[in-house]
Amino acid sequence: MLSALLHTLDSLAAARALQLITGLVVCGATLLMASDHRLTLAAFLAQRSIIFILLWPTLGIRLDLVNVIAFFAIALVLYGTEWRLRCTRIGEQADTGWGQPFRMSLSFRALAAALGLLVAYGAVQTYIIKLLPPIVGFATAWLFVVSLLSLLLASGGLGAGLGALTFADACRILYALGQPNLLVWGLWNVCDVLLALGTSYLHSAGAVTTTDSAPGRRL
Repeated sequence: MLSALLHTLDSLAAARALQLITGLVVCGATLLMASDHRLTLAAFLAQRSIIFILLWPTLGIRLDLVNVIAFFAIALVLYGTEWRLRCTRIGEQADTGWGQPFRMSLSFRALAAALGLLVAYGAVQTYIIKLLPPIVGFATAWLFVVSLLSLLLASGGLGAGLGALTFADACRILYALGQPNLLVWGLWNVCDVLLALGTSYLHSAGAVTTTDSAPGRRL
C-alpha cells in the first residue's frame, strides 16, 4: 500500500504539474484575501501540501518523511491554537473587536493578489528566472510574492507567521534543486516548527489583547 501511494505521488507530480501550479495560485490568493483564520490556515496547509507533491520526485524518501512529519507538527500547532481560541471564544471575540474597522477590505486584498500574480509572471520572464525550469521558476516567484504580501498585509501574528513560513517554502524549492543534505533539511524543518510555535504564541497574545481592549471588556 505504501509503495502504491509513493507511485501515485510520483505520477501526480509529473502528470499534473500544471494543475498543481494552478492550485498553488489559488491557495496563495486565498491566503492573501481570507479574513477567517480557519480558511487562512487551510489555504496555507493546502499550499504546503502542493509544494511537497511537486518536490516529491526529486527528494529521497528520508527527506520526504521529514517533510511529512514537519507538516503534521505545524498543522497540529496552528490548528490546535485556533481550536483552543475558538473553544474559549477568544478568537470569535477578536474577530468582532474594535480592530475590525481597520482591516483592509477584500477588494484591496484581491487587487494586491492580482498584482502579485502579475509580478510573479513578470519575474518568470527575466533572465535569472529563465535559468530555472518554467514551473519551478513560477512557483518560486509566486511564493516569494505571496510571502512578502502576507507580511505587508498582515493584521496580526498569524498572517505574519504564515508569510514567513511561505518565504521559507520558496527558499526550500530552490535548495531542493541541488543536492539537499538530510541534516540541513531536518534542521530547516525544525526551524519551521519553531516558527509555527512562535506564530501560535503571537496569534494567541494578539487575540487576548484585542479581546481585553474591546469596548465591552473595559471597566
